[in-house]
Amino acid sequence: MNALKRLFAGAVVACALALVFPIIAEAVTFAGTWAVSGRLGATGSVSPVCVFRQSGIAVSGTCKGPNGTGSALGAVRGAAIEWQWHVVRTDPQGYSGIVTFRGTLGSDGVIRGTWAFAGVDGIGEFTAQRVR
Repeated sequence: MNALKRLFAGAVVACALALVFPIIAEAVTFAGTWAVSGRLGATGSVSPVCVFRQSGIAVSGTCKGPNGTGSALGAVRGAAIEWQWHVVRTDPQGYSGIVTFRGTLGSDGVIRGTWAFAGVDGIGEFTAQRVR
């Protein structure tokens, strides 16, 4: 009887591991440095370099563009990421505010998605490539 219980327990553990390992293998990390490039209409653009740290599903870090810099906070779900860049302008051409990015990491290693600047009409598209 004990041998049967051990065999059953072993089968349960094997099934559980078979279910968990594919999830672990599919885990995506966004930690690192990303070069972002996006357009919004004819005149709007965004081109920060964002450095992310990731803990579980939480992403935090900083983004720095040609006209602004600030903190970034967000979350991931599978291959999808959403983060907000709290921009503080660093020169007269820059703007302060919150930029929201929503994208998905493709099999080619590029994040593609949409972005919006709080208080500005419209939604733009962006790509981000890992630099480091």
